[in-house]
Amino acid sequence: MARYFVINTEAAILRDGKWLVGVRSKKESEAPGLLSFVGGTVDESDIANTDTLEHALIREVEEEVGVIVKVLDFINDTLFVSKKGNDVLNIVFLCLIESGEPQMSNTEEFEDLLWLTTEEILHYPNAPKWLCDSLKKANALVRA
Repeated sequence: MARYFVINTEAAILRDGKWLVGVRSKKESEAPGLLSFVGGTVDESDIANTDTLEHALIREVEEEVGVIVKVLDFINDTLFVSKKGNDVLNIVFLCLIESGEPQMSNTEEFEDLLWLTTEEILHYPNAPKWLCDSLKKANALVRA
């Protein structure tokens, strides 16, 4: 089986002291049922743009929850191997909503969308360590 390198982007979206997170669909191959930030993978349509990562993130957030975001700052990146055996570089950015109101899309990637405080996410039963680590860095960046 061929092994691929995947670049994934995520938006840590803050509004009124709360972060937008989704409960991933149980149908998803990666992290089903866990909390995550909204985002997705870089694809060929993003590569022609100067700001490839930001373009991918803005496109994915709009597709998944119907809002346009402004990318403010880099938070962190991590590398992991997916269940399919692909190397995945996951990059998280701090974002604000420029327009729209988040809502479930028909992509079936999320079972629910939630606005939660940092503490609520850190104590949420299905919050994975990698989300909590990114959240702590995002929270520190916002407070700086």
